[in-house]
Amino acid sequence: KTTLIDVFLEQIRNRADVRITSGQCVEQYGPGEAYLPLLEATTRLCRGPGGEQRIAALQRYAPSWLAQLPSLLEPQKFERLQQHRQGTSHERMLRELAETAEGFASIRTVVLVLEDLHWSDVSTLDWITYMARRRGLARLLILGAYRPTDVLASNHPLCGVVQELQAQ
Repeated sequence: KTTLIDVFLEQIRNRADVRITSGQCVEQYGPGEAYLPLLEATTRLCRGPGGEQRIAALQRYAPSWLAQLPSLLEPQKFERLQQHRQGTSHERMLRELAETAEGFASIRTVVLVLEDLHWSDVSTLDWITYMARRRGLARLLILGAYRPTDVLASNHPLCGVVQELQAQ
């Protein structure tokens, strides 16, 4: 699965009209961090070329996400965002990142690679499903890799997400 994705990415890596980012799901023993691979992918995008503009977009359109990425801000700005983040709902988090991702992908294609989705948290799966249902004009390709046997054996929620997306 990873080799196939790597071969595809190598073919598009040097295109000026494409930005590639990725996030890794990890097996968590207990309550894990929601949106972990999406937070990682967002951080990578913001550290790449044009990152300052993406940070500004996050600050304007997705402050609850930026509040979870302390390495992208100066301490004073981060502290102010932390206060803003209190009481942010799951639904707001979904909407904020969806709108921001569409904004990132309105000018240049964004390829988002999510590895090992068989270990993903439910919030990440909710975001993927939410994005798949949106009708906005965005050049966003989400590539997800997972082990089907692990999903079936553990009765992971990804099984239902895959069935729903295939039906659509």
